[in-house]
Amino acid sequence: MAYLGQDFPFGFMSIPAGDRLRAVKAAGFDEAMIHWQEENGKDAKERYDQVIAAGLGVRTVHFSQERMADLWREGEAGDNLEAQLIQAIRETGERGIENLVTHTTRRLETPPPNVIGLRRMARAAEAAEKAGVNIALENTRFLQYNQYLFDHLDSPRITFCYDCGHAHCFTPGCDPLSLFGSRMTAMHLHDNHGIQDQDEHLLIGEGNIDLSLLFSRLAALRPVSYNLESRYRGNGMGLEEYLAVAHGRLKYYVDRAERMFSRAEAR
Repeated sequence: MAYLGQDFPFGFMSIPAGDRLRAVKAAGFDEAMIHWQEENGKDAKERYDQVIAAGLGVRTVHFSQERMADLWREGEAGDNLEAQLIQAIRETGERGIENLVTHTTRRLETPPPNVIGLRRMARAAEAAEKAGVNIALENTRFLQYNQYLFDHLDSPRITFCYDCGHAHCFTPGCDPLSLFGSRMTAMHLHDNHGIQDQDEHLLIGEGNIDLSLLFSRLAALRPVSYNLESRYRGNGMGLEEYLAVAHGRLKYYVDRAERMFSRAEAR
């Protein structure tokens, strides 16, 4: 059975973080994904310690996306971004964290893929190889950035984070799981209605993604863990109920898909 994870934060921000994390554990989740940056005054390393204290594992963290377009630009901002990325790789490696997820650009800021960003990511990949950390490139609006880096970087530490919600609302005419799924080491699972550029981050089952198909394709890739990236949207549920629903739906689809895949393999 694969591990089940919940992104943190997911909502209910008025409740202390420790209480929310204990609720995540009580709901049945095995892991939490945190953001490797300052969050509401809490340093990522402190947040990591809180997650571990709550009895949860940390397999995947998310690097800040706010300045990722600078990766491709000459100058001090890009140099600083590279330094921050490498620092995050070292810090996560020291804690045995497997995946550092990063975007390849920021929203609609799209400097063309180029050798500047390639060289920066190559140095980050070298640091990742030493630290034992995967740099998991997430699919966002523009898959050519993922493709460019995969085509030009020969490193086992340059991997893929599949975001099913992004695929549904940002690139409906493409299939990033088919393109890059063989490199997948992390995933973000959430739902939306497939409306262009509306990344709703709903609980699975609240949008119109074909979940049976999605989970059957994921199960065929034999992931170690399945990670939710849904957000509470004020639908009247309390903390415990929300997490129970989130965990229950995830477990239902994972269990069903893995049983079906195992039976198919046995034939």
